[in-house]
Amino acid sequence: MAEQRTAQRIPVRLRAQYRSNGAIIDGFVDNLSRTGLFLLADLLDTPGTEALIELDLPGTAEPLRLPGEVVRVDTRPGRSGMGIRFGALADLARRPLANFMIESSYQTLH
Repeated sequence: MAEQRTAQRIPVRLRAQYRSNGAIIDGFVDNLSRTGLFLLADLLDTPGTEALIELDLPGTAEPLRLPGEVVRVDTRPGRSGMGIRFGALADLARRPLANFMIESSYQTLH
C-alpha cells in the first residue's frame, strides 16, 4: 500500500482525550504532524466520525482543542488506535502546536 501521508510525523507520548457525539476516549498521542495525529486507545470510533481532541502539551495551562476526523482505525494488539486528520485549527491551537513540533523536532536531531 502506498504511503499517503504528506506531513512529517514526530513521535511523542502526550495524554489526550477524544470526544465525539458517541464517545469520550482517553488515550495517548503516539505521533503528531501538522495535519493530524495517531491516538493510541483501547476504545475506537468509526472512520468518518468528527471529533474534538483535547491535547495536553507541556508548558500550556489548558489543553489544546483540535477538531478532527477519524480517517483510520488500527485494531492490532498493542497498536490499537485511530488516525485523526485535523480540521481547521484556530490560531490559539495552531501556534502552540507548531512551536511544540519545532522544539520536538530540534530535540530529536540533537
